[in-house]
Amino acid sequence: MSSNTKLSAAKIGAELVAWSAERFAPHGVTGDDFAITLRLHAGETGPVAGSFSYRGDVAFYPCSVVKMFYLVALEQAYQDGRLSETPELVRAAHDMIKWSSNMATNYIIDHLSGTTGDLELAPADMEIWVEARENVNRYFRSLDLAELAGINVSQKLMDDQRYGRENIYVRRGGNNHNRLTSDAAAAILARIMSGDMISADRSRTMRDFLHRPNTKAFRETPHAQLLGFLGEGMPEGARIWSKAGWTGWTGDELASYRRHDALHAVLPGGEAFTLAAFTQGKWPSDSLTLLPEIGAKAAALIAG
Repeated sequence: MSSNTKLSAAKIGAELVAWSAERFAPHGVTGDDFAITLRLHAGETGPVAGSFSYRGDVAFYPCSVVKMFYLVALEQAYQDGRLSETPELVRAAHDMIKWSSNMATNYIIDHLSGTTGDLELAPADMEIWVEARENVNRYFRSLDLAELAGINVSQKLMDDQRYGRENIYVRRGGNNHNRLTSDAAAAILARIMSGDMISADRSRTMRDFLHRPNTKAFRETPHAQLLGFLGEGMPEGARIWSKAGWTGWTGDELASYRRHDALHAVLPGGEAFTLAAFTQGKWPSDSLTLLPEIGAKAAALIAG
């Protein structure tokens, strides 16, 4: 964190939440419709130097932000020797993070779990299948990080309804959809940026996947995940790493109308921060200005 930063994480976060609540109230957004987690860093890849959380422990359907967690699980599988880093897996990881491909994500989940999703299974076979699909959840539980309590990162990414064993699995217990908190997203991204996720080398690889060039050409590239998200609000000259997520109407109300982003940025003055903002509701989902405005306000407060 640059010495130019005048406010603590707590003060910046509190002002950001108050501003957001007032700014978006005319659109029907209430304090229960969003969550914000902020981490200030001591340098681009330095440790966290201050933290703030508003409803950061509240679970949201995470949309494609969850893909960052699958990237971590994939890198851990390479590290452990459970998977080989093949050209197809590298290509899938790139497309999963850079362009948010669901097909690439589901290909990686199949590799991580040793399963495929398709026709219904007999009850005994279904239990074996579920046990295998819980591999990624077991990995994140093994990290014993308080911010990861209660998350679910076992489901594939779908553009609409699910069928067969995927539908049975996602309905277990009433709602077995993926769920993340802004605290969890910020914790993982901050660790990647600080070099503490798996190893310094693995963290560096993940940073390369998450990097988003702050250029006009990249911003306007389809699926670049800057326009309409926190990255759009970053000033010229800022460097950006992020993973966003969005759903409109999917046919499943439990997974519809969300807009999220988890971003790490280094501002032109050297101030470095991780910001996760999760929102829900039709207007936030549709809005192309909500997250960019939150991002711009955060950057202005942090730069002082």
